[in-house]
Amino acid sequence: MKKLSKMACFSAALVVGAVSFSPSPAYAGTGSPAAPAAGSLGAELSQGPVASTSADGEEVFTFTARSTAPGAKSAAADRITCKGAYRGGKYYDAPHPGASSKKRRINAHLSVTCTGGGAGATHVTVASRMVDGRRAGKISTDKGFRSAKTGGDLACVSSKRGYQGKGYVYVKFPPRYSPPSASLNPVSIIKAFKKGKKGLCVKA
Repeated sequence: MKKLSKMACFSAALVVGAVSFSPSPAYAGTGSPAAPAAGSLGAELSQGPVASTSADGEEVFTFTARSTAPGAKSAAADRITCKGAYRGGKYYDAPHPGASSKKRRINAHLSVTCTGGGAGATHVTVASRMVDGRRAGKISTDKGFRSAKTGGDLACVSSKRGYQGKGYVYVKFPPRYSPPSASLNPVSIIKAFKKGKKGLCVKA
C-alpha cells in the first residue's frame, strides 16, 4: 500500500506540473499577460512580443528580457534579445520547394536566435507546420539553448494552393530575468505553388 501511495502522489505531482505550465507566461517586454490565440500551435502559451513587418509582408518578432539581479543595469549586457522569423533575412526560408524532398514538398524555416549576457542559458522551443488552406502537414519541432530552427513540409498538389508556415515559439529566460518566459504563434508569408508535369513543386 505504501508503494501505491507514493506512486499516486508522484502521478498527482505530474498532473499539477502540467496544469501549472498551461497559463500564459508574461508578455515579453511588458510583464502583462496576453490573450491566447485559439486554434494555434501552443495556443495555451501564446504571447505577443514586439513584432514588425518587412516590406514584403514577412513578420519579424523580438523577445526582450532584462536582468533583475542586484546591481544589474539597463545596459545591453544585462539584457537578452531573441529575434526570429520565418524568413530571417534569407529568402529561401520563406515557403519554398524543399531540397530534402527533391522539391516535391513545400517547407518554410522558422528560426530564433538569442543574444546578450544570458543568451547561453536561454532555452528556445520552436514548432512549425505547413498549411495550404485545405490541408495541414505534420508538426516539426526543435529546441536548444540560445537558438532553434525547424521546418515542416507539405506535398504539392496539381491545383494551385497558397502555402503558409504556421508556428509556435516558446522562450524560457534564465533565473533573475524578467519576464521569465514568453511565446508567440508566428506565421510566414503565403506563396502559391502547384505540382508540375514532372511531379515537382513549381510557382503557380
